[in-house]
Order: sequence, then C-alpha cells, then structure tokens
Amino acid sequence: MLESGLPSVKMILLGEAGVGKTSIIKRFLNNKFKDGEASSLTMTYAGKTIKHGEKEISLDIWDTIGQERFRSLSSLFLKNANIIVLVYSIVSSESFKALDYWFNLYKELYGSDDVILGVAANKSDLFLKEEVPEEEGRKYAQEHNAIFSLFSAKEGNALIEKFINNLVIAYLDKNKSLTKKDNNDEKIIKLNTIKMNNANGGDGGGCCSGKNKKRTNKYESILKENNGFLYSIFLGDGGVGKTSIIKRLEGKEFNKDEEHTDNINEKTVFCKSKTMNIKMKIFDINNEKSKSKKIADIITKSKIYFLVYDVKSKKSLDTLKYWIGVIKNSKEEIKIKENYLIIIIGNKNDKNNKNEEENEEEKKENEENIINEKEEKKYIKEGKDLALQNKGIFKIASALENSGLENLIQEAIERYLNMP
Repeated sequence: MLESGLPSVKMILLGEAGVGKTSIIKRFLNNKFKDGEASSLTMTYAGKTIKHGEKEISLDIWDTIGQERFRSLSSLFLKNANIIVLVYSIVSSESFKALDYWFNLYKELYGSDDVILGVAANKSDLFLKEEVPEEEGRKYAQEHNAIFSLFSAKEGNALIEKFINNLVIAYLDKNKSLTKKDNNDEKIIKLNTIKMNNANGGDGGGCCSGKNKKRTNKYESILKENNGFLYSIFLGDGGVGKTSIIKRLEGKEFNKDEEHTDNINEKTVFCKSKTMNIKMKIFDINNEKSKSKKIADIITKSKIYFLVYDVKSKKSLDTLKYWIGVIKNSKEEIKIKENYLIIIIGNKNDKNNKNEEENEEEKKENEENIINEKEEKKYIKEGKDLALQNKGIFKIASALENSGLENLIQEAIERYLNMP
C-alpha cells in the first residue's frame, strides 16, 4: 500500500500463469512491454495516485501467481479487495475455463456486493490463433455483472488505461465517501506513477520498519496481543521438513517416516531471553488442507516467520518468495507498521548419510537422484541472498543430523526484540 495517508483502493489481477497479468500492469504503469515475460513467482504490487475531482486516492494493484501449486494460497490476497480483475488469454481456452475457479474462489472467501469485477481478454494481437471469441468473453462478463475489455498488452496502453479507469470510476461511484461526485460531462482520472515494488523484498525495509522501542516495551506490547504469547509460524512447501525441524527444536528424535501435518499444529514453548521470560506459540500448517482464513489470521498475528526450503529443490526455494509476499501483504492489510523477523532455513543439508562403500555400479544406477553439488551450493547462496534482501537470518540445517538448529529459537527472539 502507498504510504501516503490517502484513502486507498485495492485492485487484484487473477488468472492462470501466462495470460499476461504482469505485462498488463507494466504496460499500464510505464507503457513498457517485454516479450517473453516470465511468469511471476512472487506477489508484486504497483501504486498510483489517482486524482478524481478534488480528491486524491491511492490505487494499489496486486499481481498474483497463477501457477497450479500456488492456487490454494492465492485466496490470502483477496482479503479487503475493492476491484477484482479476471484475466484470460484469447489464445487459451483453458485459461478462459479457469475463470470459473478464480471467480468462485473470490465469491466463496471474500465475495461482496461492494467489489467491482472486471474481465480482461488479453493478447488480441494473436487473433489469428484465437480460441476464445470476443462474444464469449463479453457474455461471461455480462453473466457475472462485470466490466469487460479486449486488448493487447503487447500492442499498446490506451485500452488498458481506459479499462482500469472505468473500473476505478465504478468503484468510486459506489463509495461516495472516498470522493465527491464529478459533475462534468466526462470523468477524468489523472494518474501519477509510483515505483513498482516487489513483494519479496522491495524498498522500505519491511522487516525492520517502525520506531525505535526498548525490548521490554516491545514485549509488553506483545503481552496485550494473543493472550500474552509471541506468535511464530513455519512456512514452506510440503516435505521440506518443517515438522521435523520443530520436533528437533523440542528435543525429539528424527523420524524418517514423519507424516505431513494434517491441518494446523500448535506448540507452546517457554524461552528465557537475556532479560525476560518469553511465552511463544509455534504454528505448523498444511498448505493444502488448512482453511485460508485461519492461515491468514495466524500469519497476520505472527512476529517471527521461519521459512523452510529443501537446499536441493529450486521449486521449494521459489515458494518462499511467495510466502514473503503473503507476509508483507498481511502487514499491509492491518495498516500498522510493526517489526517482524524472517528466518530462512535451508534444510536437508545432510553430510553424513551417504554410504561411503557404495560401489560405482550403484552410484550409476542412482545417478538421476543425485543432485549436483554445484547446484545445491547455488540454492544455498540464493537462500542467503533472499534472507539478506529481507533483513532476516539465514540458517543452513539438517533435521536428519540435528545440525544448524542450535539455539535457533533463542537467537530468533533476541534478534526480534533488538530490532530497531
């Protein structure tokens, strides 16, 4: 959200990966287009100030991730949305069919009569390969009481700007408290571009924002929340070892057949910092089965975030970028600047579990399962860089060998209480 003190309007683009959501936003912001734009792996937002009549309003545009594995989590970003834009590509009938999923997700979780809905048909420049006729898109929009537009992010900005202009005007007309009605024959919105920020580490120092406070005063303020507990949560892909790490922190043995967390597990720990005793709740969630509203509530209340990935898996590392976006969005929603700490843990850095007597034939048979050591080092470096970008802590660990986790909770609490 723009830190301008202005009334704000939140707009979110939803749709499958590859339909051009990021390209639409970049064209709208800077009138730029990049052919072959990669699908977003992080949540991003763009800000513009809007002058409507005599009032100024901040428009916050969120670009979500359309990939299948992030679908169950995208609902977190629908909270408090004012404008929802469903995006599809005219050359992909599958992306058009998927609009039902995104629409139903919005209606089920945060549907409201106050929300303005838009349907955007992108890639009109590829009309020779068209799979979804314009009439179908218009009919879908009409059936869902939405504003429709057909355009090409590649070819130009005029239609995109007009579309977003119409969506914002429709919302402002519904919410007279945000702006005075313009009596001119034509309503005009003047847009001043504000810098586009990446939700996985942009300007502003998200983790370390806020006024300087003494650690005792900080903890006393925490006591007023959550019945006196400091909330923390473990986030990351299934199978990266979150539950195993938590059990190691509890002093329990490693279980190689550890089952995935079924719903939401909660642990209570009592830690002694240098100056005080801390009561802490640690949450471990199942990304797929847990209700998004519960997850969103825990994430918003948490102050310390343990983000876990498998050092041999690029996919699990990319997921952390998504979760950082979720965390930052949750802090934006409560409209209160507060300190929070991100701790990135590269798990499964196992060193001693390889059989030294394994013969060459067995090594060759298992060659497909052996991750190149150079690649693993690369993922470790990327994890460190991600922690640095977010002013957090990086730990390389092995839950199997119980290494790299010594005094992790105490270190996290001390670091959090000493944050400026």
